[in-house]
Amino acid sequence: MKIKDVERLTGLTAKSIRYYESKNLITVARDEENSYRNYTEADVNRLRLIKMFRYLDFSIEEIENLLTMNADEIKEALRQKADAFSKQKNLCEDKQNLCLSLAKDYENGSTVVEEYNDIIEFLESNERSELMEQLEDFAAPNLTSSIIQTLIFMAPVLWLFYNIKAARINMLMVNGIMAVIGTSLTTWNWIHYANQYQKHRARVKRKNRKMLWMVPAMIVSLILGLVAVIAVVVLIPELMMPKDYLFVEQGPVTGVVLIWLVMIPVIVLCVLVVAKIQKKSAEEMEDVSDILFIWNHLGKWRPAAIVTWLIALYCCITNFNVVTEDKIICYSPWNPMGIEYSDVKSIKTGFGNKNISIAEYKKKGQFFYQVEINGKTITFHAPSTNEKIKRYEEHTYLELEEFDQALVELGIPKEADKKGWENCDFDKEYVDRFLRIIMLK
Repeated sequence: MKIKDVERLTGLTAKSIRYYESKNLITVARDEENSYRNYTEADVNRLRLIKMFRYLDFSIEEIENLLTMNADEIKEALRQKADAFSKQKNLCEDKQNLCLSLAKDYENGSTVVEEYNDIIEFLESNERSELMEQLEDFAAPNLTSSIIQTLIFMAPVLWLFYNIKAARINMLMVNGIMAVIGTSLTTWNWIHYANQYQKHRARVKRKNRKMLWMVPAMIVSLILGLVAVIAVVVLIPELMMPKDYLFVEQGPVTGVVLIWLVMIPVIVLCVLVVAKIQKKSAEEMEDVSDILFIWNHLGKWRPAAIVTWLIALYCCITNFNVVTEDKIICYSPWNPMGIEYSDVKSIKTGFGNKNISIAEYKKKGQFFYQVEINGKTITFHAPSTNEKIKRYEEHTYLELEEFDQALVELGIPKEADKKGWENCDFDKEYVDRFLRIIMLK
C-alpha cells in the first residue's frame, strides 16, 4: 500500500505520516526492489489510533507509551485525560465569567484592576486548587454511602411486603407510593454511582478506600446499641421487677430513646472517622493501629458523648410500668426504684384514630388501655407478659382482659368506645378480645 492510499484511508497528510515514522511510532516495511515504503493494514490502523490520540491532546511521548500499554492501562490513561479536560473546562468557565464581569466593571479604572488581580491570584493559588479538589472528593459517591442509602430507601419496600403478608389493606396505598419512591431513589443512586465510577474511577476508588472505615465503625456502634437494647428488654425484668409480675410495658418515650441509644454511637463514630479521613492521608490510614486516632480526636467532647449515651441508657432502663396481682409499679428516671399504686381512679379504652402520631397507641386502629392513678395516666398498648405464666403463652392480650375484668369488678368507672375497631389489622382472635374488653362494664 502506497502513502497516497494511506492518506486517503487515514485523513493524515504524508508529512504527518513521515513525522510519526521519524518518532518511531510506526515502523514501515520497505519494498526490496525499490526501497519504497509498503504500508500494511496494521500500519493504517496504528496511524488511525495515533491520529485519535493526537486529537485528544496526547503528546508524542505519551502516545509512544500508550502504544505499549494493555487495554486496561489505556482506559485509565483516557480517564485521567478526561479529568484533565474537566479541569480545563472549569478554567475556561472561570475565565469566561471573569471576562463578562470585567466587561461590566472595567470603567471603574485602577480600582477594579487591583480587585480583579486579587481574584486571579486566588484562582491560580494552591489554596483554590486544594479547595476544588476537596469539593470534588466530597461530591464523588462511594460504595459505603451508596449501600447505606439503599438500605434506607428500600425500607418502605420491606414494609410493603410485611403489610401485604399481614393483610394490612388500609396501609397499602400510602406504603405503595413510598415503595415506588424508594425504589426510584435506589435506582437513581446506583446509576449515579456507576456513571461517576466510569468517569472518575480513580477518585471513586480512593474515596471507597477512605470510607471503608465507616463499615467497622457502624458495626461497632450497632453492636453497642443492640447490647443496650438487649439490656433494656431482657435484663431489666430479671434485675428490677418483682418476680410475680403479670405484664410490663415500656414508657411512651422509650422508643425514641432507644433510637438515640443506637444512633449516638453511630453518629459519634462516623463523625470521628470523617475527621480521621480529613486529617490522615489514605496511605497513613492503612495502618490499623491508627484507629486509636478516633478516640483521641474526640478530645474535650469525649466525656459529653459518654454522658449522653449513659443518660439515654439510664432513661431506657428506668422507664416502664409493671402490673402485679394487687398493684401497679411505675418506674421513671426520676423514680428509678419505682412508685407503687393500688388505687385506680378510672379506666379509658378504645382504638386510636390518628393517621400520623409519635405515640403508637394513638394511630388509627391501634388498641389502647389507660388507667388513671393519683392524677397519673398509664397507657398499655403492647405489653410484654411474664413468660413463666403458662396461660399467657398461647393467648396474647389475655393479661389485659383479666386485668380489666378485675378492675371492673371493683366498680372502677370505665370510659370505652369501640369506634374505629374495623381499622384494627390484628387477627380476629385479638380484635374480639379487644371488643370484649371495651364492652365489659
